[in-house]
This record gives sequence, C-alpha cells and structure tokens, in this order.
Amino acid sequence: MRASPVGQPQPLPPGWKWAKLGELARINPPRAPHIPHSPEMSTTFVPMASVSEDSGTIAWPETRTWSEVSKGYTYFEEGDVLFAKITPCMQNGKHAIASGLNNGFGFGTTEFHVVRPGQQVIADWVHRFLRQPEVLAEATRHFRGAVGQQRVPKEFLMNLPIPVPPLAEQKRIVAILNEQMAAVERFKKAAQEQLAEIKAMPPALLRQAFLGKL
Repeated sequence: MRASPVGQPQPLPPGWKWAKLGELARINPPRAPHIPHSPEMSTTFVPMASVSEDSGTIAWPETRTWSEVSKGYTYFEEGDVLFAKITPCMQNGKHAIASGLNNGFGFGTTEFHVVRPGQQVIADWVHRFLRQPEVLAEATRHFRGAVGQQRVPKEFLMNLPIPVPPLAEQKRIVAILNEQMAAVERFKKAAQEQLAEIKAMPPALLRQAFLGKL
C-alpha cells in the first residue's frame, strides 16, 4: 500500500492502485521539435493572471504572435495540466487544463509546471487531484528558494502518489465532480447577487425616507 499525499496509508477500492504522478505523466516535457508556424501566427499565451483561482480554468487567455512568445516562455499542448509552482499562486489554486488553444498548443509564464497525462489517467482526474487543499498544503512543505520567491520543485510532482482507478471510473467520478462543482458555482453566484442586493438596501431605504416614501 502506498502513502497518501498527506503521508497516511489509505486503502483503495478493488481495481484501483497508487502510483507516482511521474509514472503516469510527463512532467515539463520538451517542446515538439517541429511545429508548423509563421512569425505572425496567432498563438495562445497564458500569463498567471489568465488563470482563475476560483474555477481552476484559463478564464482570460491572451493571443499573441508566435514571434512574441516562442522564446523564453513555457510551452504546453492541448490537454496538458498547468500547475502554478510559485507562492502564493500555488496555494491559491492557479492550476488549469490547457484547452481551446490556437493550433493545439500555447505558451505561458515560466512559473508553470506542465503535466502531460499518459494513457492511464485523464487530465481532469489529475487536475482535480492536484487542486485538493491537502495536496497543495503538502506542496508547500517542499518549497525551495528564498521567502517570497519559493517554488515547488519538479521532483514533488514526479514523486507525488496519486490514486488511479480504471479510466471508465475516472471519467464517471470526474463527471459527478464537474456537475456538483457547477451547482456550487451557481449557488455561489446567486448568494453573491443576494448579498449585493442586501448591501444596497440601507442606502435605498434612506433615499425613500428622505423623500417621504416610507
């Protein structure tokens, strides 16, 4: 039995197994050697600010030319999982699946680790697992670097134990999670709208009072 991300042995259902993430995915794989391109080709660019820490998605992607971003930035492909390695973005949940990329690839800040799932895991399963508070808390204990510029090393992801159910089970569970998380977001939005209405009530009441409308 393997250890869980927080260091405690955890039993798994029949057909599941523990494996290191580095056994299931490529961490920071190299750029494809030959990418058809032109200097002015529209290319997806993802700075850290483009990732929503609430939803864990690339909510505000940018488009730049190939010549602007092809050097000095992190390369990734459609379906890769982007993991923010620097504090406080890592703890805040700025991790996303790269999707909807122009021409199937993109570039982003160098503060991303890139996780490219292999055949045994789907990107959604890896993404949901990595965004767990327990996993992010464990990652903080592996920080390297000076205070304020600390980063999670590649080795943490390589050696991170992750439970691996059969692919069909991964897809089933992820579908349930996505549905439930969408419901949470709808409830959160409704609550925020209600709160805004409540906050607006005192000024509205005062205006009515001084117009003799109460």
